[in-house]
Amino acid sequence: MRSEQLKKYLSHSNLFFFGLMLFVVGMPLSRFLVSVSQFVLLGNWLIERDFLNKWNTLKKSKAFWAFTAFYLFCALSVLWSNDFSYATKDLRVKLPMLWLPLLFFTTQPLNKQKYHLLMHFFVLACIIASFCSVAVYFGIGHKKIKDIRDISIFESHIRFSLMLVLSVCYTVFCLFYLPLTKQKVGYLFALAWLLFFIVFLQSVTGLIILIVLAFLGMMFFLFSKQSGILKISLLTVFMLVGSYLFYVIRDEYKKLFLIYPIEVSALPKVTQSGNAYQIDSAFYFIENGNSACILICQEELKKAWNIRSKIPIDSLDAKKNFIRYTLIRYLTSKGFTKDSAGVAHLNKEDITCVEKGYANCLYTKPARLRTRIHELLWETEHSTHNDDANGHSLSMRFEFWKTAFFIIKKHTLWGVGAGDVKQSFNEAYQQQQSSLTEQFRLRSHNQYLSVLVALGVIGLLLFLLHLCAPFITKNKLSVLYLSYLLIVWLSYLNEDTLETQAGVSFCVFFTQLFFHHDAYNT
Repeated sequence: MRSEQLKKYLSHSNLFFFGLMLFVVGMPLSRFLVSVSQFVLLGNWLIERDFLNKWNTLKKSKAFWAFTAFYLFCALSVLWSNDFSYATKDLRVKLPMLWLPLLFFTTQPLNKQKYHLLMHFFVLACIIASFCSVAVYFGIGHKKIKDIRDISIFESHIRFSLMLVLSVCYTVFCLFYLPLTKQKVGYLFALAWLLFFIVFLQSVTGLIILIVLAFLGMMFFLFSKQSGILKISLLTVFMLVGSYLFYVIRDEYKKLFLIYPIEVSALPKVTQSGNAYQIDSAFYFIENGNSACILICQEELKKAWNIRSKIPIDSLDAKKNFIRYTLIRYLTSKGFTKDSAGVAHLNKEDITCVEKGYANCLYTKPARLRTRIHELLWETEHSTHNDDANGHSLSMRFEFWKTAFFIIKKHTLWGVGAGDVKQSFNEAYQQQQSSLTEQFRLRSHNQYLSVLVALGVIGLLLFLLHLCAPFITKNKLSVLYLSYLLIVWLSYLNEDTLETQAGVSFCVFFTQLFFHHDAYNT
């Protein structure tokens, strides 16, 4: 009898591990695998039965209710939502916030070997996904790349960057805490590749989180009992990298405000074809030291461009900005006049770059970190002088946040309900007469604000309870768990991560995995 029970337990335990393995491999590589893993995990849980004991376990667990109270309140908010279909969709997306805690709290934890094997599978899957992304960048697969971040083909570049940062944290953990001397060379290679690829991908969210974690990790390390030589070496590396980043940001900031002196009286009054130049104050900005508002002849520009390109000048480029606007900026960055002669100086690659939405010749080198830094600095400066944020990720976020606060002021306590978030944003954009076009009128891109909009202050308190549950219910958290929590909490500042199935799956899965499995003692 005991042997049969042991055999049954082992079979369910192995199936549980197999389902988890599909889940971690699928997150960076295949949403289909994630879906399959859910059927495996839930099917195994149902076949295992023993529901009475499971229910008794849940009833006694304060941690379980702390983790799931937020989702239950989301479901309750349907009562004051008008759009039931949208509310149902939102609850379906967030469903892992209920079933994953249910699964982990009522299933025997993995042993130490299986836990670390699972994490190794995750890191390996992230590395394979990064190799695929690099292959796409070099033209394998024939996918059109409008932006360097488009190389993330399996998952959103932001969520993929979070997975990469978590992989970095686990690899560092293995180097310092696991007694695997022979494998440390492999971990070092994996760490070097992951760090390189995060920089290559240029996800600002991932990069900022990585820098914050590196700084905090360095502070923790300096006060640890490690050898002095190792501390000095790592501190030197950290200071060199930090100095380089500071130098690059300062250098790009200087370039942004570099203005070549102009003698207006000395400027030509007509083009080579004899048409008059105009000064257009709408193009007030500077590109690579050159002023965009001078030496413009719109008639010649339109005629010359429409001959060189199949996309009309009054159409949109690949980044949804007007070609005319992008073309003038690009010609300015090259130091060319904005007329037929300027367009004639552009080669085929330049024409393609303008069509793709590259508004500055510097942006045509998308794999360079300098390019992304310059672009972000330009967007920040642009947003302070111009109400038009369309097509600029950073500038648009300011509009999203402003609109979210506009809604929150009207629905402070209970929010608008899970079903009315989209409708409330649409109405708020109209009431504020936002300069954003319809295609860019999105939600808040900040998880904390998204919760406030949907569920008000009460919902936010329950959400904070969900986030702080590990601290409330456990005596001690591993460094790896703390690093992961910081990754998630920081990502919530820049993204409404829990509004997508992939984002919910990543955040909830690892929250539960690390809560139930101590990285040191599992």
